Amino acid sequence: MPYAVRYHRFSTKRQDKGVSLDRQNELTAALCEKNGWTIIDTLEDKGRSAWKGDHLRVGELGKFKVRVDAGEFEHGTFLVIENLDRLSRQDVKLARRWIEDITDHGIKVAVCSPEIVLDSEALSGSNIVSMVQYLLEAQRSTGESSRKSQMSQKNVAESLRKARNGIVYSARAPMWLRGTKGTKFEVIEERAALVRQIYEWSASGLGYHAIASRLNGSVEPWTKASKKGDGWKVGYIRDILLLPAAEGEYHVEEGGKRTGEVILAYYPRIVDADLVQRARDAIRRRDGTGGAGRREARNLFAGRVKCGHCGDGMVRIVQRNRQKTQYEYLKCTRFNAAGAPKPEDDTAARKRRCTNATMFRYDLFEKAALKEILHLALDNSFFIKTDDISPLAGKVADLSKTVELKEAEQRRLLAFIMKVDDAPEAEEMLEQLRPELRKLKAELEAAQQDLDAAKGKVSPDEHLRRVLEVKEAIYSKDPEEQEQARRKVRDAIQSVVTSVVCYSRPPLPGVKRPEREIQMALAGGYLAYQFDGEGNLLKKISLQGIPDMMRGIAATDGGALVETIRQRRLQAADAETGQ
Repeated sequence: MPYAVRYHRFSTKRQDKGVSLDRQNELTAALCEKNGWTIIDTLEDKGRSAWKGDHLRVGELGKFKVRVDAGEFEHGTFLVIENLDRLSRQDVKLARRWIEDITDHGIKVAVCSPEIVLDSEALSGSNIVSMVQYLLEAQRSTGESSRKSQMSQKNVAESLRKARNGIVYSARAPMWLRGTKGTKFEVIEERAALVRQIYEWSASGLGYHAIASRLNGSVEPWTKASKKGDGWKVGYIRDILLLPAAEGEYHVEEGGKRTGEVILAYYPRIVDADLVQRARDAIRRRDGTGGAGRREARNLFAGRVKCGHCGDGMVRIVQRNRQKTQYEYLKCTRFNAAGAPKPEDDTAARKRRCTNATMFRYDLFEKAALKEILHLALDNSFFIKTDDISPLAGKVADLSKTVELKEAEQRRLLAFIMKVDDAPEAEEMLEQLRPELRKLKAELEAAQQDLDAAKGKVSPDEHLRRVLEVKEAIYSKDPEEQEQARRKVRDAIQSVVTSVVCYSRPPLPGVKRPEREIQMALAGGYLAYQFDGEGNLLKKISLQGIPDMMRGIAATDGGALVETIRQRRLQAADAETGQ
């Protein structure tokens, strides 16, 4: 019974997920079964194009040719392929010569479509005409594909030329613009105003979900309904806030990836640089503060509160008594979900549990903590009215963006120069860019200094007065005033507080309730606080003016900081008394 080696190939990695291999496998197996050939091997070249012909040399076919030359296969063995273009679309002479080489060694080429067999004798007979005609057709298809590819590249180049001149090259545009090819974009003012409102909401502390919720209650959605339902989608709100279209920028892409080129003013700018920066800064500050009550900022220390026993987060829980009085607690996330460890637990189960069953009064802790740190968290920038400094802030934001783009351009030029041995034009462009970038950075630094000076400062008494006003607003009976104040204070606290750690200890003799302690550390390790379970300040440790005790402290954990300073103070006291 003759032996057969099947060969399958597809051109691109993407076809690996398609039916190309399945189809070839089915056809070649059927031909072998039909003729009674025994399959001894199956060769596959994945992602190798017949345009280039490299699979004939270095792919599985190349290895097959080496094995044929070494006499590894018996005379009369069949190489079974779906069709001849699986061998080559590159050059008729190359493909024919390759076939002649293996048939001279007694190998036969069996083609499924059209169903023909090529051997040394057949190549000098009628089959040679069919083979040459087929290979010529494959070569013509390659030429046609290459021509279309070149046309596509020219179209892309022409589109980019138009985009660089601010001319619409595609009808696709952000939903707040309209435009036709060959013209300029026109702003739909009603929608542009809504985009600006979305940025304002983000800058004030609202997240994607909260913004979508507000819009769904008042504004008809711009996008079509999907399987997830109608309305404003969180993902679309995120795109509006994070993608550069609202700034007027078009980021060039190639193959779905950004090339690094930025075309400025392709779209009309509808949101000024200062508002963009404030909105995105607020988004960055909100990272890690998610969960229930995020919009209302019910937990001002969200993302910072940890269990001192397992290191996991603490969840905020609300309870009411029979008189409907509300109490707010912090509880270990692990204990709340899985309870305390059990004797029969394996290692994995124990890791999901925690021994800290104690609940900590969040409402009492919040008031006590704000009394200590609110004046530190709310610096002068918190009280600045954006209208008063908007021109200077806008200048700083514009210069920051320009510096960012120039630095990206500098990186692209450097990468190009490193790839190309001789790139005099790119080197010249880089030399021109460097002094320009230095000048822009100097302008940015001067503008930032002007902005800082314009913000100004107030006396300590005046600062305390306005901090107390904010504190009152946090507990205001007006829901909107309270929500807005709490969001801003939460964002301010995130930049000041490093950690809040909750510990519980066995109760003292004669006491039913366990001892509770909350330790809070501030950024930089300069201050740490200890509170009891009722919100009373137990201890305040300041590192100001004692630099020796500050050395080597990584103040990322409130409890560790407090204990480290306590030990160092004891050591210092012992040294003074000579003990």
